[in-house]
Amino acid sequence: MKKNDNIETSCLRNPDVDPALIKRSREIIDRELETFRKRTPRSAQWLAEAEHAMPGGVPMAWMRSLYRHAPVVAVRGSGSQFVDLDGNSYLDFNACDLSMPAGFAPEPIVRAIQNQALLGNSFLLPTTDSLEVCKLLSARFGLPQWQFTLSASGANADALRIARVATGRSTILTFDGKYHGHLDQTLWERNEQGGMDAELTGLDPTSAQGTDVIPYNDPAALRERLARGDVAAVLIESALTNCGLVLPTPEFVESLNTDVRSAGAVLIVDETHVQFAVHGGGTTVFNIEPDILTGGKGIAGGVPIGVYGMTDRIATVLNENRDHDPGLLDINDAHGIAVGGTLYANALSLAAARVGLSEIFTPEAGKRVDFLGQKMQIGLQQQVDRVGLPWTIDRLGGRIQWRITPEKPRNGAESIASLVLSIADARKVFLINRGIWDSIAQAGPSVSYAMDEAGVDTYIALAGDFLDDLTR
Repeated sequence: MKKNDNIETSCLRNPDVDPALIKRSREIIDRELETFRKRTPRSAQWLAEAEHAMPGGVPMAWMRSLYRHAPVVAVRGSGSQFVDLDGNSYLDFNACDLSMPAGFAPEPIVRAIQNQALLGNSFLLPTTDSLEVCKLLSARFGLPQWQFTLSASGANADALRIARVATGRSTILTFDGKYHGHLDQTLWERNEQGGMDAELTGLDPTSAQGTDVIPYNDPAALRERLARGDVAAVLIESALTNCGLVLPTPEFVESLNTDVRSAGAVLIVDETHVQFAVHGGGTTVFNIEPDILTGGKGIAGGVPIGVYGMTDRIATVLNENRDHDPGLLDINDAHGIAVGGTLYANALSLAAARVGLSEIFTPEAGKRVDFLGQKMQIGLQQQVDRVGLPWTIDRLGGRIQWRITPEKPRNGAESIASLVLSIADARKVFLINRGIWDSIAQAGPSVSYAMDEAGVDTYIALAGDFLDDLTR
């Protein structure tokens, strides 16, 4: 998940934002950050020492940039809780940005990892678990054929390459507010002048030439852009999640299902986040009909994995364009599609995914997550109404969204305007100091499959305390 530093600027233009709340939120941040520093001295000491070995003192840059406070150093976790180096325990409502929706150390996945490690982690050959995982994914999402990577970013990269070969085109069409991993071609946005701006630095500037971005939930804009005849793939999240939460309208879904294929393009639906909010993801809930579906993150309970499913027609394209070892190419052989990786579909990932899909992320468990999400939405809305704020608590299954606007947004720009960075930061550090981990400014909170009603009740009560502090 990338940062969005435009949130504060966008919100300050929103007339629904009370400047007094922003001022108060900053006072809370200053106070709570001082408390946080006092609670986490061992983590701070460790990070200072680690800066001599790792940029920012962390093994991956996001561990610094995703949080507006210093990271804590994690030492162990079980179920819906983890413990830091200072012995502080946290109820986890972030699920490691949905890479740990099964919770920490779930027994079935721990067992699968242990058993497979004794047999071998990887063979660069199929294992029987791969077919079982395909069957489970097909039952969940409806697509008949599957391939595996090590991340959702890898799955999206492969899917885009397949789409280019399938269509003979090169342009990728995406939507405002999206996030599809750290791929050069998907990290662009339209500016107010109609040009393209990079969302992060270090990108190949020429990659913008093959990308276009239009508003989410705008069927007319979609049809108009497709009419130019150069789009290889329409890449979309089944619901926007990186700019808050935006659900697709029925009219937009109908356009995706009919207009994309009519224009000769491939519809790729990215379920990386939404698949853990509702069973079957938005593809099932909203009746989207993808040619390719991508996902990753928590499917294997924290063991790296990415997946992509496809129709039989797309599978034929991949099957007829398999790559070969360059040393084995005959003079008349054509190069295949640039997909695959040495550790893709490794035995350990697939063993964990098989157990995760069959024993943890079941339809029954999905119903329980939905119930807890509804309970959380109702409880938080009651707290908001109690203090008289004109805010809306929205949700999709177990994914909850705080907004400072009374109406749901329709696209990425509106969703960003429904968030206030300083208020989100104040809420999150306030909760952290009281044992609730709900980090990443524009995300969640999310109900994991390891969460229970007591945890949800705790969050609702502490959120009420925060609102009292914010509005006093």
